Amino acid sequence: MPVDTSATTLTPKAQLLKVVTDSLRAGTLELPSLPDIAIDVRVAINKAELDINDLVRLIQQDPGLSAYLLKVSNSALYSRGNPARDLFMAIRRLGLNTARDLTASYALKTLFLIKDPTVKQAMSDIWRRSVYTASLAHVMARHCGFDPDRALLAGLIQDIGALPLLANLKDFPSLCSDPKTIQQLLAGFTGKISGLVLHSWHFDEELILVGLNRENWMYDKEPQANLSDLILVARYHTYLDERSHGKLPQLSRLPAFSKLRLQEMGPEQGLAFLAEAKQEINELRNALL
Repeated sequence: MPVDTSATTLTPKAQLLKVVTDSLRAGTLELPSLPDIAIDVRVAINKAELDINDLVRLIQQDPGLSAYLLKVSNSALYSRGNPARDLFMAIRRLGLNTARDLTASYALKTLFLIKDPTVKQAMSDIWRRSVYTASLAHVMARHCGFDPDRALLAGLIQDIGALPLLANLKDFPSLCSDPKTIQQLLAGFTGKISGLVLHSWHFDEELILVGLNRENWMYDKEPQANLSDLILVARYHTYLDERSHGKLPQLSRLPAFSKLRLQEMGPEQGLAFLAEAKQEINELRNALL
């Protein structure tokens, strides 16, 4: 996207923000597209009468996705002791809704595999953080009364707004060598753009709110815990593990923490059941990375 020459008196950071915000207002911001396979699977599963064999043939067109669903179905999370030998068995074991959400999760990964060397590392870091948050959320969901696979998807989509922001960096070479400023930009704008992207993909309001409030630590929209609350606490623990966020509010001060009825075990140990589920969390991370 060309830089507005009338704004050259602004700093590069301010210029980039102007490009993004102007594009947002004009509706011309280049948004990432959800890969076709995720859309096709979603449409197929939403049909009133679905033949699983037709779904299997559709998914088999993407060997990577087929291998991923088989791998997840045979993980400790879903395995019943007998391995799923083919994709039909894997989908029967996972269930249609889980297969749909896992397909979207798999498709998201391809969006973060940008080869542009100026943003490749940043994209990789964001994806790894999203994967860890999603894995924590999946485990937490079972303890908090949420659908684990929907929680997994929510954790993966929360940072999608970073994509169009980083894609515009190529027009601002001075920013590419300034990691601190890039992090400030991502922190300030990723949530807003995530909401826009998810809206354009026709995701429901609950998932859009997850993106908008991904680091809104004092988020307190409803008296009952919702998916945004779950992802906030999972993201909080991701930062604790990374030791990369700087100063975080005390966990017990987060409205989300209170509403989820979780007992704090101390910032180093995190929640007890997360420590106990370390192998399960690592399995999920390895499947998604």
